[in-house]
Amino acid sequence: MSKSIYTFNIKKKAKVEEKRVEKYIEDGVEKERTITESVEKEVPIEILLKEPNRKQVQEAELVFSIEMSKCIKQGILTKAMLLNKYKDTGGLASETDSKQLTERYQEYEKAQLDLVTLKLTPEAERAEDFKDQLSNKEAEVVNLRKDIIQRETSYLSLFNHTADTKAQNKSILWYVLNLSFYKDPTKNHKDFVPVFEGKTFEEKEENMAKMEDAGDFIYEQTYLKLASIFSYWFFSGTVNKEEFDKIINESNG
Repeated sequence: MSKSIYTFNIKKKAKVEEKRVEKYIEDGVEKERTITESVEKEVPIEILLKEPNRKQVQEAELVFSIEMSKCIKQGILTKAMLLNKYKDTGGLASETDSKQLTERYQEYEKAQLDLVTLKLTPEAERAEDFKDQLSNKEAEVVNLRKDIIQRETSYLSLFNHTADTKAQNKSILWYVLNLSFYKDPTKNHKDFVPVFEGKTFEEKEENMAKMEDAGDFIYEQTYLKLASIFSYWFFSGTVNKEEFDKIINESNG
Protein backbone atom coordinates (compact mmCIF):
# COMPACT_ATOMS: atom_id res chain seq x y z
CA MET A 1 0.00 0.00 0.00
CA SER A 2 1.39 3.39 -0.98
CA LYS A 3 1.29 6.59 1.07
CA SER A 4 -1.95 7.63 2.68
CA ILE A 5 -3.67 10.98 2.96
CA TYR A 6 -5.38 10.01 6.19
CA THR A 7 -6.54 7.05 8.28
CA PHE A 8 -9.31 6.74 10.85
CA ASN A 9 -11.24 4.01 12.64
CA ILE A 10 -14.88 3.07 12.83
CA LYS A 11 -16.30 0.48 15.20
CA LYS A 12 -18.84 -2.25 14.69
CA LYS A 13 -20.33 -4.81 17.03
CA ALA A 14 -19.36 -8.34 16.14
CA LYS A 15 -19.00 -11.76 17.70
CA VAL A 16 -15.37 -12.69 18.14
CA GLU A 17 -13.62 -15.71 19.55
CA GLU A 18 -11.73 -15.01 22.77
CA LYS A 19 -9.55 -17.37 24.71
CA ARG A 20 -9.04 -17.43 28.44
CA VAL A 21 -6.98 -19.64 30.69
CA GLU A 22 -8.79 -21.39 33.54
CA LYS A 23 -7.14 -23.16 36.43
CA TYR A 24 -8.64 -26.31 37.93
CA ILE A 25 -7.72 -29.13 40.30
CA GLU A 26 -7.53 -32.72 39.10
CA ASP A 27 -6.39 -35.55 41.36
CA GLY A 28 -5.04 -32.97 43.75
CA VAL A 29 -2.94 -31.32 41.04
CA GLU A 30 -3.52 -27.78 39.80
CA LYS A 31 -3.81 -27.67 36.03
CA GLU A 32 -4.70 -25.14 33.34
CA ARG A 33 -6.97 -25.34 30.34
CA THR A 34 -7.76 -22.89 27.57
CA ILE A 35 -11.42 -22.07 27.00
CA THR A 36 -12.61 -20.42 23.79
CA GLU A 37 -15.74 -18.31 24.05
CA SER A 38 -17.78 -16.34 21.53
CA VAL A 39 -18.38 -12.82 22.82
CA GLU A 40 -19.89 -9.69 21.30
CA LYS A 41 -17.74 -6.60 21.40
CA GLU A 42 -16.90 -3.46 19.44
CA VAL A 43 -14.23 -4.17 16.86
CA PRO A 44 -12.19 -1.34 15.28
CA ILE A 45 -12.12 -1.22 11.48
CA GLU A 46 -9.31 0.86 10.00
CA ILE A 47 -10.16 3.12 7.07
CA LEU A 48 -7.38 4.38 4.79
CA LEU A 49 -7.49 7.15 2.20
CA LYS A 50 -4.71 6.46 -0.24
CA GLU A 51 -2.60 9.24 -1.74
CA PRO A 52 -2.97 9.21 -5.55
CA ASN A 53 0.06 8.75 -7.76
CA ARG A 54 0.56 10.83 -10.91
CA LYS A 55 -1.25 8.37 -13.14
CA GLN A 56 -4.29 8.37 -10.85
CA VAL A 57 -4.32 12.17 -10.73
CA GLN A 58 -4.32 12.19 -14.53
CA GLU A 59 -7.23 9.74 -14.59
CA ALA A 60 -9.23 11.92 -12.19
CA GLU A 61 -8.46 15.00 -14.29
CA LEU A 62 -9.65 13.13 -17.37
CA VAL A 63 -12.92 12.31 -15.58
CA PHE A 64 -13.24 16.03 -14.77
CA SER A 65 -12.68 17.05 -18.40
CA ILE A 66 -15.10 14.45 -19.79
CA GLU A 67 -17.85 15.43 -17.32
CA MET A 68 -17.26 19.14 -18.03
CA SER A 69 -17.55 18.58 -21.78
CA LYS A 70 -20.63 16.41 -21.32
CA CYS A 71 -22.37 19.05 -19.20
CA ILE A 72 -21.60 21.85 -21.65
CA LYS A 73 -23.01 19.76 -24.54
CA GLN A 74 -26.18 19.30 -22.46
CA GLY A 75 -26.50 23.07 -22.17
CA ILE A 76 -25.32 23.38 -18.56
CA LEU A 77 -23.49 26.67 -18.04
CA THR A 78 -19.97 26.91 -16.66
CA LYS A 79 -19.31 29.33 -13.81
CA ALA A 80 -17.60 31.71 -16.22
CA MET A 81 -20.62 31.61 -18.56
CA LEU A 82 -22.96 32.24 -15.64
CA LEU A 83 -20.95 35.24 -14.49
CA ASN A 84 -20.87 36.66 -18.00
CA LYS A 85 -24.62 36.21 -18.24
CA TYR A 86 -25.34 38.14 -15.06
CA LYS A 87 -22.50 40.61 -14.77
CA ASP A 88 -24.41 43.39 -16.55
CA THR A 89 -27.53 43.00 -14.40
CA GLY A 90 -25.88 43.63 -11.04
CA GLY A 91 -27.66 40.55 -9.71
CA LEU A 92 -24.52 38.63 -8.93
CA ALA A 93 -21.71 41.02 -8.18
CA SER A 94 -20.15 44.21 -9.38
CA GLU A 95 -18.79 44.19 -12.90
CA THR A 96 -15.26 44.38 -11.50
CA ASP A 97 -15.77 41.38 -9.22
CA SER A 98 -17.36 39.36 -12.02
CA LYS A 99 -14.55 40.24 -14.41
CA GLN A 100 -11.87 39.26 -11.90
CA LEU A 101 -13.57 35.96 -11.08
CA THR A 102 -14.02 35.18 -14.78
CA GLU A 103 -10.33 35.86 -15.33
CA ARG A 104 -9.44 33.51 -12.48
CA TYR A 105 -11.54 30.73 -14.04
CA GLN A 106 -9.80 31.23 -17.36
CA GLU A 107 -6.37 31.23 -15.69
CA TYR A 108 -7.29 28.12 -13.72
CA GLU A 109 -8.49 26.23 -16.80
CA LYS A 110 -5.31 27.18 -18.67
CA ALA A 111 -3.11 26.20 -15.72
CA GLN A 112 -4.87 22.83 -15.48
CA LEU A 113 -4.36 22.22 -19.19
CA ASP A 114 -0.69 23.20 -18.89
CA LEU A 115 -0.30 20.83 -15.95
CA VAL A 116 -1.85 17.91 -17.83
CA THR A 117 0.40 18.66 -20.83
CA LEU A 118 3.47 18.69 -18.59
CA LYS A 119 2.56 15.39 -16.97
CA LEU A 120 2.08 13.76 -20.35
CA THR A 121 5.47 14.93 -21.62
CA PRO A 122 7.58 11.85 -22.55
CA GLU A 123 10.68 11.29 -20.41
CA ALA A 124 12.98 11.87 -23.38
CA GLU A 125 11.49 15.32 -24.03
CA ARG A 126 11.65 16.62 -20.47
CA ALA A 127 13.99 19.56 -19.87
CA GLU A 128 16.51 19.68 -17.04
CA ASP A 129 14.26 21.95 -14.99
CA PHE A 130 11.17 19.77 -15.61
CA LYS A 131 10.63 19.03 -11.91
CA ASP A 132 10.72 22.74 -11.09
CA GLN A 133 8.29 23.51 -13.90
CA LEU A 134 5.94 20.80 -12.68
CA SER A 135 6.17 21.91 -9.05
CA ASN A 136 5.56 25.56 -9.97
CA LYS A 137 2.58 24.68 -12.16
CA GLU A 138 1.03 22.50 -9.45
CA ALA A 139 1.45 25.36 -6.95
CA GLU A 140 -0.16 27.76 -9.43
CA VAL A 141 -3.18 25.47 -9.85
CA VAL A 142 -3.60 25.14 -6.07
CA ASN A 143 -3.29 28.91 -5.49
CA LEU A 144 -5.77 29.73 -8.25
CA ARG A 145 -8.21 27.17 -6.86
CA LYS A 146 -7.96 28.71 -3.38
CA ASP A 147 -8.49 32.22 -4.78
CA ILE A 148 -11.56 31.11 -6.72
CA ILE A 149 -13.07 29.41 -3.68
CA GLN A 150 -12.63 32.56 -1.59
CA ARG A 151 -14.16 34.76 -4.28
CA GLU A 152 -17.17 32.59 -5.03
CA THR A 153 -18.19 31.72 -1.45
CA SER A 154 -21.25 33.99 -1.56
CA TYR A 155 -22.36 32.44 -4.87
CA LEU A 156 -22.20 28.79 -3.83
CA SER A 157 -25.92 28.06 -4.05
CA LEU A 158 -26.05 29.51 -7.57
CA PHE A 159 -22.91 27.67 -8.68
CA ASN A 160 -24.07 24.30 -7.37
CA HIS A 161 -25.61 23.40 -10.73
CA THR A 162 -22.87 24.63 -13.04
CA ALA A 163 -20.79 22.37 -15.28
CA ASP A 164 -17.69 23.14 -13.18
CA THR A 165 -19.30 21.97 -9.94
CA LYS A 166 -20.70 18.80 -11.51
CA ALA A 167 -17.28 18.02 -12.97
CA GLN A 168 -15.57 18.69 -9.64
CA ASN A 169 -18.02 16.42 -7.84
CA LYS A 170 -17.43 13.68 -10.40
CA SER A 171 -13.67 14.00 -9.96
CA ILE A 172 -13.97 13.86 -6.16
CA LEU A 173 -16.20 10.79 -6.50
CA TRP A 174 -13.46 9.16 -8.59
CA TYR A 175 -11.00 9.67 -5.73
CA VAL A 176 -13.48 8.31 -3.18
CA LEU A 177 -14.25 5.19 -5.20
CA ASN A 178 -10.68 4.40 -6.21
CA LEU A 179 -8.62 5.44 -3.19
CA SER A 180 -10.69 4.28 -0.20
CA PHE A 181 -9.62 1.11 1.61
CA TYR A 182 -10.44 -0.70 4.84
CA LYS A 183 -9.15 -3.51 7.02
CA ASP A 184 -11.75 -5.54 8.94
CA PRO A 185 -10.32 -8.06 11.44
CA THR A 186 -13.68 -9.88 11.58
CA LYS A 187 -13.21 -10.74 7.90
CA ASN A 188 -9.63 -11.87 8.48
CA HIS A 189 -8.21 -9.07 6.35
CA LYS A 190 -4.41 -9.25 6.43
CA ASP A 191 -4.12 -6.08 4.39
CA PHE A 192 -6.33 -3.22 3.25
CA VAL A 193 -8.97 -4.00 0.63
CA PRO A 194 -11.03 -1.57 -1.50
CA VAL A 195 -14.17 -0.16 0.10
CA PHE A 196 -15.80 -0.10 -3.32
CA GLU A 197 -15.28 -3.17 -5.47
CA GLY A 198 -15.00 -3.13 -9.26
CA LYS A 199 -12.43 -2.93 -12.03
CA THR A 200 -13.71 0.29 -13.61
CA PHE A 201 -15.06 3.59 -12.32
CA GLU A 202 -18.52 2.64 -13.60
CA GLU A 203 -18.47 -0.73 -11.84
CA LYS A 204 -17.37 0.87 -8.58
CA GLU A 205 -20.11 3.50 -8.89
CA GLU A 206 -22.71 0.80 -9.49
CA ASN A 207 -21.51 -1.20 -6.49
CA MET A 208 -21.61 1.94 -4.35
CA ALA A 209 -25.28 2.39 -5.27
CA LYS A 210 -25.98 -1.23 -4.30
CA MET A 211 -24.22 -0.70 -0.96
CA GLU A 212 -26.35 2.39 -0.33
CA ASP A 213 -29.59 0.58 -1.21
CA ALA A 214 -28.67 -2.38 0.99
CA GLY A 215 -27.77 -0.19 3.98
CA ASP A 216 -24.24 -1.59 3.98
CA PHE A 217 -22.50 -0.87 7.30
CA ILE A 218 -19.15 0.19 5.82
CA TYR A 219 -20.86 2.50 3.33
CA GLU A 220 -23.11 4.15 5.92
CA GLN A 221 -20.26 4.67 8.38
CA THR A 222 -17.66 5.94 5.92
CA TYR A 223 -19.03 7.49 2.72
CA LEU A 224 -19.77 11.01 4.00
CA LYS A 225 -16.47 11.07 5.87
CA LEU A 226 -14.56 9.95 2.79
CA ALA A 227 -16.31 12.48 0.56
CA SER A 228 -15.69 15.32 3.02
CA ILE A 229 -12.00 14.56 3.46
CA PHE A 230 -11.32 14.05 -0.24
CA SER A 231 -13.23 17.28 -0.99
CA TYR A 232 -11.10 19.24 1.46
CA TRP A 233 -7.95 17.73 -0.03
CA PHE A 234 -9.17 18.34 -3.61
CA PHE A 235 -9.90 22.04 -3.10
CA SER A 236 -7.05 22.88 -0.75
CA GLY A 237 -4.37 20.72 -2.33
CA THR A 238 -3.00 19.99 1.14
CA VAL A 239 -2.95 17.12 3.63
CA ASN A 240 -4.08 18.59 6.96
CA LYS A 241 -4.50 16.01 9.73
CA GLU A 242 -5.98 18.54 12.15
CA GLU A 243 -8.71 19.51 9.69
CA PHE A 244 -9.36 15.87 8.84
CA ASP A 245 -9.65 15.03 12.55
CA LYS A 246 -12.12 17.89 12.89
CA ILE A 247 -14.20 16.56 9.98
CA ILE A 248 -14.33 13.08 11.57
CA ASN A 249 -15.20 14.46 15.02
CA GLU A 250 -18.00 16.63 13.61
CA SER A 251 -19.44 13.73 11.61
CA ASN A 252 -19.38 11.54 14.72
CA GLY A 253 -21.03 14.22 16.82
